Amino acid sequence: MRMPPRVREWWIAGVLAGVTYGVMLIQVSAYLPPGTPLTGQIAYQPIWKTAMAVMLARAAWFHRPLGERRWLVTALLFSALGDLLLALPGLKISFIGGLGAFLMAHLAYLRLFVPMMGDLRPHRLIGCGLIIGAAGALLGRFWPNLGDLMWPVTVYICVLAAMACTTMLASLPTALAAIGALFFVASDAMIGIAKFLSLFDTYQLGIWWTYAIAQVLLVAGVVAERDA
Repeated sequence: MRMPPRVREWWIAGVLAGVTYGVMLIQVSAYLPPGTPLTGQIAYQPIWKTAMAVMLARAAWFHRPLGERRWLVTALLFSALGDLLLALPGLKISFIGGLGAFLMAHLAYLRLFVPMMGDLRPHRLIGCGLIIGAAGALLGRFWPNLGDLMWPVTVYICVLAAMACTTMLASLPTALAAIGALFFVASDAMIGIAKFLSLFDTYQLGIWWTYAIAQVLLVAGVVAERDA
């Protein structure tokens, strides 16, 4: 995997920011009682949490062509906004605002990957089918507990599945973006399970690490240099 030098520098900075915040979460969870929320336990936590997406957006800023750059940067900036809102649970709009921000991020990723679609090999198509099946199964399990969030969550899951499928079918030099999309589905699935089926605190570390891996791989898959 080759990247232009400026892209690589900021991408590495994003990786380090994601790992640093993840390590902070591990350290905090080590001395807190089991099940204690990790949000609010780190000084300047919203800044630490958004740093990865901001650094990756800066890396994407040096990506060519311009059309891909625009949508990749947009997706990452909306992701940073979602991270910020979810790191401020005291806000009334924390969850629904974070949901909306990540919905826009997924729409931007969807717009980015749709023109790249063209890899129709059987294993890619099977992967896409599994994503759609998993999304339908999760929505069915969440449905009785969604309440007023029934339609926002339904729209979000449909867009997430569409984004993951288009990424799975994108013609790119590596499979990194496709793998990243699968990690994004896993991360969002854990958030949904924690929100609507069981205690959120059980999944906090897993949610962050799968999300961080997803964003890092999605960016790497797009910005990697391609043969003419």
